[in-house]
Amino acid sequence: MEKRNKIILITVVILTLIVIAVCIYCIINNNHVNNSDAIKFRTEYMELNDKINESVGKNYPLVNISVDNTVKYISPKEATKMLKTGTGLIYFGFSNCPWCRSLVSVLTDVAIEKEENIYYVDIADIRSSFIIEDGKLSKNKKGTKDYYNILEELDEYLDEYYLEDEVGNKYDTEEKRLYAPTLVAVKKGKITGIHVGTVPSQQNGYDKLSNDEIKELEKDIIKLIEKNK
Repeated sequence: MEKRNKIILITVVILTLIVIAVCIYCIINNNHVNNSDAIKFRTEYMELNDKINESVGKNYPLVNISVDNTVKYISPKEATKMLKTGTGLIYFGFSNCPWCRSLVSVLTDVAIEKEENIYYVDIADIRSSFIIEDGKLSKNKKGTKDYYNILEELDEYLDEYYLEDEVGNKYDTEEKRLYAPTLVAVKKGKITGIHVGTVPSQQNGYDKLSNDEIKELEKDIIKLIEKNK
């Protein structure tokens, strides 16, 4: 009987150690993934600091992003699912978008302070694009299926997308547009808030935000986060 009890005790101890080891592994592995996303995001945006956007001849707005940022990359398909059933703060944007660069330093700092994850969707290559030639509008690139699924989920919050030519003629693309940057707060599949751009007073994405504008943007982001609490 005593021998049997020892065997049971040893078995329990071994199983307990295995469970502890598995838990430690999961924690370490999860932190590694999170840190990988944080580093990737920081590198992606900050590597354009001091570089020139050749298309407009201007320096990209400087960004400063902490290595402890809470960004998690998700795919457009995952974003669609999140909009249907999930909870969190989704950021739609891309690294060489000047408006996005004006946003991200403030956004990541607020998210760290509020212990809020940012679910990031890079939309640089998934959206449709159009050209105007000889007074006619045509689509030169069709958006991806996942992009149109996102548009469908956000339909009531998005405006119709119009383009203007050099003389001010307006053309209807007959679809809506997911602008960059866009922040969407969603709770259990219900959209609780949406924020497009930075602040109204910033008329050019290459203009540096003033301290007052930064404070205004911080308040807007905090309100968005608190709607999900």
